Amino acid sequence: MRQLEPKPAARQLPQPSGVPSSEWDSLMDVRLSVSDGSIFLKLFVPPLFDGAYLAFNGEGRPSGVVTAEGASLLERCCATPVRALVCDEVGTIVPSALDRVIELIEAGFLSPSSKSSMAHWIRPDKADKTRHIGQSGERFIRAFYDYFGNVFLDGSQLIDSHGDFLQAVARYFPMQAGKVCIDLGCGSGHYTAALARLGHKVYAADISQARTNAAAAKPCSPGEIVPLLTNIEDIALPDSSLDFAMCNFVLEHVADPFAVIDEILRLLRPGGAMVLAVPSLNVRDTIAYWFYGETPSLNFEHLRSYGLVPGTHPWCAVTADTLSYLTQGGADVVTVEGVSILDGLWSPWLEEFAAIAARLGPAFATTWPWSALGRQTVIFARRRQ
Repeated sequence: MRQLEPKPAARQLPQPSGVPSSEWDSLMDVRLSVSDGSIFLKLFVPPLFDGAYLAFNGEGRPSGVVTAEGASLLERCCATPVRALVCDEVGTIVPSALDRVIELIEAGFLSPSSKSSMAHWIRPDKADKTRHIGQSGERFIRAFYDYFGNVFLDGSQLIDSHGDFLQAVARYFPMQAGKVCIDLGCGSGHYTAALARLGHKVYAADISQARTNAAAAKPCSPGEIVPLLTNIEDIALPDSSLDFAMCNFVLEHVADPFAVIDEILRLLRPGGAMVLAVPSLNVRDTIAYWFYGETPSLNFEHLRSYGLVPGTHPWCAVTADTLSYLTQGGADVVTVEGVSILDGLWSPWLEEFAAIAARLGPAFATTWPWSALGRQTVIFARRRQ
């Protein structure tokens, strides 16, 4: 006779701290809301993350990716009884729904609450063109860099482009020593130090204390690096006090890139120069736009991307808007160029891709799958006299 396997024990919801046992006994009637201050950024790598979100709980702690199903459940949770979240139409508990609720409670996204709380849902595909105005985008970026400020302090071998790409940006640095400069969103300070070593005083501006400390520790003789912990949209320096500003791979992260440009234009003296480097990745972003109707995003923490090839990149409009804003704000755009995304890649990868590029010639930039590597965009402009 076939032996029956023992029936698995029913899953139990973990009892959150501060909830009386007597209340938790009435499990199905406990009301859940999204933990106050939780942040969710929509990801754009379909189909891998179609409808999923990178998430930080109300304490600012990252908890990885919340699936589309989990996000849908969270958006229903506004003082909502557990029964409504885990039961079907006839009142039977759905195990998968119960598991999902347990996971979200354990991750700190759901908590007992009889009132609605403030959660931040960031959807770049719903943003107004190049900007994602408002507290949500700003809150996400601060949470992201508060947590990751101590990660990759000296850059990542695989993805950071402080290697050969630095040479492309450095062509625009002032060569005559003695200038007052700023690196907005300085990160670990590779660009900052390179500029300072030309004999300049350079403010290393960032919202991460760990990053400004790392930048200030870089060898910079004969120049000087001054760490500046700040929101780069509101810098405590006088008007027209700088000769040169650079903002490398930062505008894709901030809630309002135009606000950063406003600050650069305020800080530069008449005739002062700026260099803006922004990311572009043609094929993946274009597929997201064409086939999924989504505004593309390069990476988990990016709110936008940029492009240079009309008709092939849906973010070309972002670049056009940026150039137009610079011109209207009182700057003359001198140069806009695309720089190979290979520059600064991990050496073994770079050697392999360089060999392919040499063999294919110009087709390397336009032929799938190599076109997926895209190009970085560099903008050089001057404030008008």
